[in-house]
Order: sequence, then structure tokens, then C-alpha cells
Amino acid sequence: MIKILFVDDQPEILRGLRRALATVDNGWDFKFAPSGEEALNMMSESSFDVVISDMRMPKMDGVELLNVVMIRYPDTVRIILSGSSERERIMESVKCAHQFLIKPCNMETMFSIIERACKHQDLFTNKTLKRLVAGAEKLPSPPQLYNSIVSEMQSEDVSIKKVGQIISQDISMSAKILQIVNSAFFGLPQKIIDPQQASVYLGLDTLKALVLSIHVFSSCNKNSELLGCSPEDLQKHSIMVGTLAKDIARVQRADAKVAEESLIAGIFHDIGKLILLNMAEECKKIIDYIEMTRCNLLEAEYAVLKTSHAELGAYLLGVWGIPDNVVEAVAFHHNPSKLHDEVFMMQKESSNKDIWKLNIDDKDTTRETNHESLKGFTALTAVHVAHALIMQQGGPPPSTPDFSNVDMGYLERLNLADKLPEWAECCNKIKGKEE
Repeated sequence: MIKILFVDDQPEILRGLRRALATVDNGWDFKFAPSGEEALNMMSESSFDVVISDMRMPKMDGVELLNVVMIRYPDTVRIILSGSSERERIMESVKCAHQFLIKPCNMETMFSIIERACKHQDLFTNKTLKRLVAGAEKLPSPPQLYNSIVSEMQSEDVSIKKVGQIISQDISMSAKILQIVNSAFFGLPQKIIDPQQASVYLGLDTLKALVLSIHVFSSCNKNSELLGCSPEDLQKHSIMVGTLAKDIARVQRADAKVAEESLIAGIFHDIGKLILLNMAEECKKIIDYIEMTRCNLLEAEYAVLKTSHAELGAYLLGVWGIPDNVVEAVAFHHNPSKLHDEVFMMQKESSNKDIWKLNIDDKDTTRETNHESLKGFTALTAVHVAHALIMQQGGPPPSTPDFSNVDMGYLERLNLADKLPEWAECCNKIKGKEE
């Protein structure tokens, strides 16, 4: 059962919420607090999955409240509810809020955001990791990119297009930019998944506030050597995977949306490793396990953490509001066949709900699923294959390509296994350019 706490200092608002929610029968538990102080008192006595706070409140406003919640209860999904005139204050809430809603808020939109965030929480069984990820304010990023952005922004003839190009090169900054622009606060009719497009939409002033005020970028993490890679190496690998994934989508003549999702998901596919770099103790255990068993990194992550960097990254992107197709590709890029079991499990859990169903297939919860990632080429297909080919150990042509990292069962179900040689040629071209 999902427990939700609404916080607002206006009694009439809380009364309206009580009346509206009294008719909702989805098994959720709703509580109401008239102030930030009372909300914290309630949270000290009972755990909540989601806190939705108004921005303007006396004594303790929404930003101050969610900052405290982030520290004390980092596994709680934090949502700010704000008026359209409070744009500057919204920027201050970026560090502590997962999602942003604008008043008056459509109830169906609110519930959809809540359910989506909680759905991605279900990827986790390890409570400690869930808390660490949910409390993440920023991710490590190559310092030279941060310096480039600051330098460009401080120049007299600053170019927002150039800033957007710089931002699109960095994993963590791109994720944060997309989190902001895709929030309900901006009310876009459709999701934006291109960081450059998002940068242009946000405008220079907002970008300055994001980059210079919240310091999303940070210096190279001192623990990076524990995983055998620096943020720079990770970025280089991620851009290669994203580029190859987009090329594969183009070869398949996928539509522009799938090709763009493939690029973005490829760039984000290892974002969970940035989280691991902030967890020195866990990193050390993973490396020790690898040395002891001679297994690979993914096997060690599951053995030590009971999850992997794929789920870590998907969870973070999910609560930030990144589009489902991108989150899905990140979560299952190592093992897309696992998605098959996940879909059926979520369908079974949601089959008895009358409203606010998970966004899988609202009409059909039988085993003949219509979930698009199980019936055709998607960003998940492109990213999985791209990552597997980039990681392959085979030598240059004319040696036989190494497809050992490819989920052949998944491709065979999609009738795409015969496309591998053609996709491998795309990989060879990218590796050739890199060399």
C-alpha cells in the first residue's frame, strides 16, 4: 500500500483534497498535514512513500521541508506543488524535489506521477541502496565539462546553443536538465529527451541557475579507481554506446523517436555506476568479490548488493521523471529477457485495480501482452545490442564477431537475430573512428 502525505497550510486546500480523495478506491493511504513542522512530526511516527508539499507556507516552506525530508527520510519520493509565479523558488527546490507540479494540479496527472515514481521503486529489494539513491543530490561529472560551461556562460557573447552542446556531452547534467524540463511545472504536451532541445527551452537564465547555483557537476570522485573506471572513461564508453544504438535504430529504419530514445538511453545506460562511485564501502566489497571469485562486475554487483548499476540508474532516472522507454532501456540493457517477467509480474499486481493502472497495458492483463518492448524493435533493443557489441572481445575484421554478451533468446523472439552481423558492422565503424 502506497502512503502519501499532503502538506499545505491552507485549510480549504486540505479539505478539498480530502473530499476529492475520499472517492478514490485504489488502496492508497492518504494523510494531511497543515504545516511543515506537523508533517515532520507525522513522519517521525510513521513512514511515507511520497510527500507532496505546497511551496509557500509560513515558518517552514516547501523547499525547507523537503530538504529535511531528503536528509532524514531519503527513500521518500519528494514532490513540490507550486504556483506559476514561483519560478525562482522552484529552481531552489531542484536539489531536494524529485518532481514538480503546478497549481491547480489535475488529480489524474498527480496520481500518474506518484504511481510512476513508486513503480520504479519496486525495482529495488535492497533498502540501503534505495535510500542512498533516493537521497542523491548530484552525480560525479568530468570537471573539464563543468569548467567549459561556466566559461561559456561568463563570456560576453554567450551562446545557448553551444551551452546545450556542452551539456549534451555529460551524463549527469543531461539527466538533471531533462528532469527539470519534463516536470509538470513546465506543462509540456510531450516529453523532451534531447538535452540540447531542453537547454534551448529552459533558457539561459534557468541554465545559469542550474549550473552555477546547484552545482550538479562535481570533481572526479576519489573512489573512481575502485570500479576500474573514471567518470571520463565512463562518459566515453556511454557516448559510444549511445551513438551505436542510434546507428542501429537508423539501420532498422526505426522512427525518429525511437532513434532519439536509443541515443539518450545509451548515454544514460551506465549512470548507475556514477552512484556506485559515491559508495566506497560497497565498491570495495564488489572488487574484493571479483578478485575472490573471478566473476564479472555485473555478477559481483548482484552477489554483493542484490541489485546492479542498471537498476540503480533506472531508479534514479525514474523518480526524476525521465520517459519510461529510456528508463526501461537503462534498467534492462544487460538482460532484456528479464523485462518479460517484470511486465507479467506488474500486470498481475495491477490486474485488480480499477483506476490509476501501471502504464503497461490498460486493456489487457493476460499473458498475450501488448507491451511494445516485447513485440518489436525499441530503444531497449538498440541499447542492449550496442552495449554488448562495444564490450565484445573479438578482434577486428575479418575475425568472427563475439556475440557472447548478446541476449540471443530475446532477439530470436523479436525475429531480429539475423540482423546482428549488420549491426556489428556499425560497431566496427564506430570503433574505427575511435581508434
